[in-house]
Amino acid sequence: MDKIDGLVVAAFTPMNEDGSINLEMVEPLYQYYRQNGIKGVFLNGSTGEGLSLTYNERLRLCEEWGKIVDDDFKLIVHIGSNSLNEAKEFATHAGKNGVDGISTIGPFYQKSSTVEILVEICAQVAAQVSDIPFYYYHIPVLTGINFSMVDFLEHASDKIPTLAGLKFTDSDLSEYNLCRVFKNGKFDMLYGNDEMFLAGLATGARGFIGSTYNLFPGIYQQIYDAFENNRMDIARELQVKAIEFVKVLDKYKYNAASKAAMKMIGVDCGASRLPFRTLNGSQTVSLRKDLEECGFFDYALIAQ
Repeated sequence: MDKIDGLVVAAFTPMNEDGSINLEMVEPLYQYYRQNGIKGVFLNGSTGEGLSLTYNERLRLCEEWGKIVDDDFKLIVHIGSNSLNEAKEFATHAGKNGVDGISTIGPFYQKSSTVEILVEICAQVAAQVSDIPFYYYHIPVLTGINFSMVDFLEHASDKIPTLAGLKFTDSDLSEYNLCRVFKNGKFDMLYGNDEMFLAGLATGARGFIGSTYNLFPGIYQQIYDAFENNRMDIARELQVKAIEFVKVLDKYKYNAASKAAMKMIGVDCGASRLPFRTLNGSQTVSLRKDLEECGFFDYALIAQ
């Protein structure tokens, strides 16, 4: 299994103003990602409001993306569910639609009591598509599932033949580093904390999955290049700038503000679905002003 090097975007789900999914925007969104150096998409995850979508909506999005992506562009689909059988069905469906990887969280309502149970759940899901790489999605801040990921790898490495690695969305870089070197660096450790991108690089990360790559992937590519060229002063300055942008978006509630900002740069991903709220007109005007003041539009990549 080849490891991913570069940026994979946690893709938005394009929606109409009534909150229904807008499949017609998938192609323009894909072209926008390609124009801006993105290596692949992570579909139906947190940024994509995946767990707020219906069963059929998740299937339709996977099918649409599967139709349009080129062979050199990674398509990883999140197939997690509180229902193990539903996750298995999502996995089987993904396998029929040309995906390059599947990923799942563990059930987060009735949680696994031990890491062994979590591994068994993942093993059953992964077994539905025996030729597709499997990534466990570690995001404890949202799932409340916070087993040691080293323990997870120790138990899963012999039980999940297709285990490719982890989508590691957490700030615990000591844990990340232990996972990175586990079994001589066998597994693909995709780092998912955008505000700690540079710290991830310094810890050895080379593949990243992030939400803010929708809006300003160029700043992370510049951080990567500066780090590779031993220009840590530039890398640190750019990381601070990226954090400032995130703080502005967070001020207006991240998902709604990010979709509004996407529209400002020419990629209309539409409304958000409850429990997220769509920004109203005055909020959007205020957001634009704050983004202008912090220099966001100097770094955001305008759709061609």
